[in-house]
Amino acid sequence: MGSDLVGQPVLYVRIPSNVGTRALQTQLRSGSPKTLELCSTFVCKTGPMLPRDYRLHELNEDEFERLVVRICVRWLGEGITPFARGRDGGRDGKFHGTANSFPSTASPLSGHFVLQAKHVAAPNKSCSDLDFAGLLAKEHEKVKRLNGEGICDHYLVFANRKYTGGADEKYMKDLKALGVTSAHIIGVERLHLALDDYPDIRETLPNLLDPSPFRFNPDDLAEVIGALHSYTTDDGQSAFESAFDFEKLKMPFKNKLNGVSDEYYSQVIVAQSMPHFERVAQFLQNPRNDEFAALYHDAADELKQKIIAKRAQFGAFDDIFLFMYEQIQQKRDVLKGKRRLISILLHYMYFNCDIGIKQLEENEDVVHADA
Repeated sequence: MGSDLVGQPVLYVRIPSNVGTRALQTQLRSGSPKTLELCSTFVCKTGPMLPRDYRLHELNEDEFERLVVRICVRWLGEGITPFARGRDGGRDGKFHGTANSFPSTASPLSGHFVLQAKHVAAPNKSCSDLDFAGLLAKEHEKVKRLNGEGICDHYLVFANRKYTGGADEKYMKDLKALGVTSAHIIGVERLHLALDDYPDIRETLPNLLDPSPFRFNPDDLAEVIGALHSYTTDDGQSAFESAFDFEKLKMPFKNKLNGVSDEYYSQVIVAQSMPHFERVAQFLQNPRNDEFAALYHDAADELKQKIIAKRAQFGAFDDIFLFMYEQIQQKRDVLKGKRRLISILLHYMYFNCDIGIKQLEENEDVVHADA
């Protein structure tokens, strides 16, 4: 018996090659010594075999804060004070006492805890990114002040970002220098494990009912297109001429022109959105949906013009996708439960050349995100 990298117990047994799967399950339950015979190695893990992605980037900041509070009630205790705006305008959660099980039931921390939630509406962000380092650095003065006032012994930051050990060392060193007894960064991997462990918390996720795998509903697409159109403040005189520009433009070239990173394109656009492009196209091409197709084209034209006008204010085009997603999601409450479709539509617009540049002379100063 051992444990894997996430602390799940692992049982290693050796089984004879002539034992079938069903027989093996029976022998494992009964503790039969036959399973210990020398032969091929079989690994039996308790708990989930594959990690589940709860798409926490689809939550808004308030929803993410509520999720953090629910998890902290389990880890720390019922005395959690939910996130509230402080004197400096920041939003902190608080707890005072002995933790139930953080960082472990064997050695729980005790004292004054300050909690912060750092949410980002993008699926491929890391705690190693410079923007996250900047977010933490902005909190240093406040953490030092709270520690000096005796109300911050332990500082906990929750982020829906990938968490790497290398980043941990520097962040911990900087935070410990502020006087706190301990500092902890809880990344998206640990949050996913907590949701695996607490099904009642998992069921409160606002995006739980979002279709996964994607369940296409024309009414959903119609509503999202309506939200797109209302966001773009169309003037009624759309200059959009190319309804379906299927020009054979190689995407790596277009990505370089626009500044879309290879990671975002492969992990987000191709892996998550592209499988649904055909159904979006079918919807837009259906004569019965001419009204919604017109709204789509008006919205795409307006977005394209805004992107060209404001391109210099952004870095990688990945950031433009993030900005548009956040703006559209906030536009209408009806989009709750359909958030994935926002990204799918935006990525479809880009892939279909409805937004983004196709020719170098439109913007010669673009720098590729991976350059």
